[in-house]
Amino acid sequence: MINEEVMPMKHIHNKLVRDRIPEIIENDHKTCVTRILLNDDEYLVCLKSKLLEECHEVMNAEGEDIKKEIADVLEVLEALENTLHIDQQEIMSIKEKKAHNNCAFDKKIYLEYVEDSYE
Repeated sequence: MINEEVMPMKHIHNKLVRDRIPEIIENDHKTCVTRILLNDDEYLVCLKSKLLEECHEVMNAEGEDIKKEIADVLEVLEALENTLHIDQQEIMSIKEKKAHNNCAFDKKIYLEYVEDSYE
């Protein structure tokens, strides 16, 4: 009989996760190593990276899953607002001004190119 040794598999993530993720991992009989981000500068970098990750997940989502991914994007945006002490009403006001000046995306206009004319 061959004595087989089970080697643990390490998956490197190096990313910001939701607060209960370590507990969920441990409940799945796995081990994880975490650390608490000690300053807002590092936290902001991680939040921005997380926002990109979640936006990519929206891009790849289909059907009902897109709702979950949009919810994740909103969660990260809310964390950014809180960390930067930005009032959500201020964000909504800026959004409304931009929509007033440039409109929204209702007409589904897709810009293919712009050609400069040289005189």
